[in-house]
Amino acid sequence: MISLQFEKLSMYPRLEEPCTIAVPFAKGVLTDWLRVSVLDGNVAVPTQTRVTATWSDGSIKWLLLHFLADLPANRGKRFEISTDRVTAAPSEPVTIDQGDGTLAIRTGAIEAELTAPGGTGLFQSLKRKGSDPTHHVSGPSLCDAAGREYECVISAAGWRVIEAGPVRCVVEAKGKHRGRADESQWFDFVVRIYAYAGKPWLMIDYQIVNKEPESEQTIYAAELHVRSAPAIRTSDRLRLAISRAGDDRRMRSGSAGERLSCLLTAKLLEKEFIEDQAETFAGTCWADLSVQRQGGISVTLFQAQQNCPKSLDVTGEEIRVGIIPAGHPIRMLQGMAKTNRLFLHVHGGDETLEEVNVRSLQFQLPDHPVLESAAFERAGIIEPIPADRTIAGVERGFYRMADGRSKTYGMLHWGDAPDKGYTSQGRGGGDWVWVNNEYDLPHAMMHWYARSGKRRFYDYLLRAAEHWKDVDIVHYSPDPLRFQGHVMHSANHATGEVKVCHEWVEGLLDYYHLTGEQSALEAAIGIGENVRRLLATSRYQGEGGISARESGWALRSLGALYNETHDEKWLQTADRIVDHFEAWKKKYGAWLAPAAGHVVYRSGFMICIAVNSLMRYYRIRPEERIKRMIVEAVEDYVEHCYVKEAGLFYYKELPSTQQLHSNPICLESLSYAYEFTGDPGYLEAGRVTFEEAIKAAPGWEKSREIAGDALIFWGDSPKKFAQYYYPIFYYYQTILKAGITFHS
Repeated sequence: MISLQFEKLSMYPRLEEPCTIAVPFAKGVLTDWLRVSVLDGNVAVPTQTRVTATWSDGSIKWLLLHFLADLPANRGKRFEISTDRVTAAPSEPVTIDQGDGTLAIRTGAIEAELTAPGGTGLFQSLKRKGSDPTHHVSGPSLCDAAGREYECVISAAGWRVIEAGPVRCVVEAKGKHRGRADESQWFDFVVRIYAYAGKPWLMIDYQIVNKEPESEQTIYAAELHVRSAPAIRTSDRLRLAISRAGDDRRMRSGSAGERLSCLLTAKLLEKEFIEDQAETFAGTCWADLSVQRQGGISVTLFQAQQNCPKSLDVTGEEIRVGIIPAGHPIRMLQGMAKTNRLFLHVHGGDETLEEVNVRSLQFQLPDHPVLESAAFERAGIIEPIPADRTIAGVERGFYRMADGRSKTYGMLHWGDAPDKGYTSQGRGGGDWVWVNNEYDLPHAMMHWYARSGKRRFYDYLLRAAEHWKDVDIVHYSPDPLRFQGHVMHSANHATGEVKVCHEWVEGLLDYYHLTGEQSALEAAIGIGENVRRLLATSRYQGEGGISARESGWALRSLGALYNETHDEKWLQTADRIVDHFEAWKKKYGAWLAPAAGHVVYRSGFMICIAVNSLMRYYRIRPEERIKRMIVEAVEDYVEHCYVKEAGLFYYKELPSTQQLHSNPICLESLSYAYEFTGDPGYLEAGRVTFEEAIKAAPGWEKSREIAGDALIFWGDSPKKFAQYYYPIFYYYQTILKAGITFHS
């Protein structure tokens, strides 16, 4: 049995609440996903399973479970996962009916007929089961600078079924926006619709993708309209309502002839009291239009504050959803994408505003079970630390680094933040330089979430990965060396270069396993293909000529993609990198990088990046030459870059850059050298770096600043946790296993 724990969340009971958990298994342990069940006591609850990764022998590595849980009011609850019970199905499963180019979703509570290929908008009809439609959903549509409207048109390929039920179904369609007045086209889109067994609501992810030939485009409005049927508009029992509900439950209601509106911008939010962690929760934003006993619909914008600008406007005729509100344009560079999420709740009309509000809040902060850390350890996903040998100061440091990062509100910025150091160096030409998930924040957060079991770190991971796969990846470019690439830290996110030393994939793969979102897997594979194209250019031929970091990071991504897909093409490219490292060492005696036009020198932290990536590759192919390269590289690093009297390493070997440097990436490399040799001197060399890195963990700043359409909550650079966490952790668990304890 594997334990799941729901923390105390809502003050209201939730019956058959949809929940998702990803469970890792050790190699060879599980092969039959049809005999996996979630148990409430001894009762198997409705569960749907999906394999997202396998081991090389075909056994299951990651299993995604969607299930329906009864959760109590105002307290937590424990469930268990069994691997020897036939998976239970819901009494009223969600189904998909297909035929003649049409597709209909039936949850048992609502029925949604989706637009046929070539049609405009998403829905032909959306209604309660057995009732007439009370509202018509049109859009989304875009507006340009001239006020021209472009409606979304479903492509000829129509809808693709990603998950078919019985607990959850997911369908996806792609297309272009077409001018209402002519046949011109503007911006691609991808839309995914999620439905759950027995539930009267849908979740919609609407991704706008800039594949236009110009360097940038500005969207002046993006709207969805939910228009009421004539019988609704003329009813004397018409009710309209709107809310920005948080702690104070700010709800407003009205009747026929009135208009209720809500607008959220960074400038408005700058003046408000906000104490919630930006990635987790900031209240809700919804509008409702209904008639008592006839029916109605409410629309919730997911985390509208964080995704500002956003607006809602409701009259007796319609709810107008400002995905991008008119008057608040958004500039998108070529290749950028942005996903906005909303919920449509089709109800009977007897719901009170409080009930509508509670359901909306549940969308914003859903229940999420936490898997016991022992399950990750048994599966070999994380390295264990014996609970009786933890160091409190180190654990505090991890919490402070994870929580104390800068965070941002803003549609194109949520899940990322700028770096003050990069900006002050002039790298943004006067603009803020955004980190763009440098050093793979989601992957570091995945490990810390698995170890700590804290829900907020799961949310941090989701938001960073969602931003990354939208904004920081080049979804379109005529340049094949830029297409699919992960853009390095830069102004406006996408103005920077695409280089193999700043391309990661592990956090996207984590996100895929946790959520089942295929787009994350596709993004990771796309990055890998970009890396392979870059490595084939002349820059990466021959020995030296580049820093060890460049091919080191590439090696790490290629190895991760092989572990995910078992496709040998990733190893074929990786083998050439290993050969390159070997030839490079023979030519110069060490991995020396070029500088100043006439010097090759040691760049310590870049050498350590290469060592750490080689170790990951060694675990795939444990060749003696790789082990030898690792030990010799660390030995050379300690001999030439360690300042013994100070207990620290210097930054780079040039006289102009030999300042002391406490970058903890070296701690991971020193640990590997110790594991191979048993020489505790390697661990001793990292002692001061370890202690200083923990002491440098930040507190939580409370200053904030407006930067264009972004609201920045200042803390430490987001790259710090991404860069520091795992090397510190690995050194930490190594010294504990070795019986060595340092003060921190």
